[in-house]
Amino acid sequence: MKLCVSVAAIWWVMSKISFKEVLVVFSTSNIYFLLGALILLMVSFVLLAFRQNLSFRNTGANISQILNIKLYWLGMFYNLFLPGGIGGDGYKVYLVNKYRKNGLKKNIGTMLVNRIAGLVAIGMITIVLYYLSGLNFPYGKAAWIGIPAIYVFYYFVLKYFFKSFLSIHAGLFWWSLALQIVQFFSALFILYAFHQTTDLFDYLFLFFVSAIATALPITIGGIGAREMVFLIGAKTLGLNNELCIALSLMFFLMSAFVSLGGLYWVFFPPFRREQVPDQLSEEEVEFSN
Repeated sequence: MKLCVSVAAIWWVMSKISFKEVLVVFSTSNIYFLLGALILLMVSFVLLAFRQNLSFRNTGANISQILNIKLYWLGMFYNLFLPGGIGGDGYKVYLVNKYRKNGLKKNIGTMLVNRIAGLVAIGMITIVLYYLSGLNFPYGKAAWIGIPAIYVFYYFVLKYFFKSFLSIHAGLFWWSLALQIVQFFSALFILYAFHQTTDLFDYLFLFFVSAIATALPITIGGIGAREMVFLIGAKTLGLNNELCIALSLMFFLMSAFVSLGGLYWVFFPPFRREQVPDQLSEEEVEFSN
């Protein structure tokens, strides 16, 4: 079903633009800015891994940063290349619970709170970009209220549904904000690579709005959903359709390129040198319960 949605979305987008012009944008791009964008994207993935480990350690899973990066890299590969947007998250939950026995529910909570914290950071940056872009939506002047409102909502979601993560709510948020800022500059470098120097904040505003859309598990790796948001937004804001789609596709291709490296850990899984714990101490049993 996800594959059908992705294919249908891409087909619809391609029927509304000139793909030849998208290829022209690609072929005339500045390779040095693209390389810079790729490096920044890789840095943001490392920050994502650090955020993940903060959550895992909060559940009692003692995972080194190196092992955690391997685990996160493997999850990236599964999330992007398997026909299921949470395949990688599910496998990480399985592996950590298998080798750390810290509680399945807590590991599932780790994945959920990470996504929630990420959406909070994306939402705040989107609001800031709205003001920087000079866009004028109805009641848009009051959009700043959304920044504290989003954080308060995030705090109470953790307080009432994920209490064990409440003590690290600020850490999760700051890691999320840091990595989204890095991805902001990665997208900015892609625009520079495409020789775009005007309306930058308008394009970046759409970039983060589309990031919210990709969080919905309705397409494979977000492909299709991001492009649809870009195309609809471009028509609404009077931006270049082909440039928007080129930005979206380039970001996806870079993400796929980095994620492809996770294939190595499919054949050499994290924890492969560890034995599955046969027994837990009384303290571990009490903690996992």
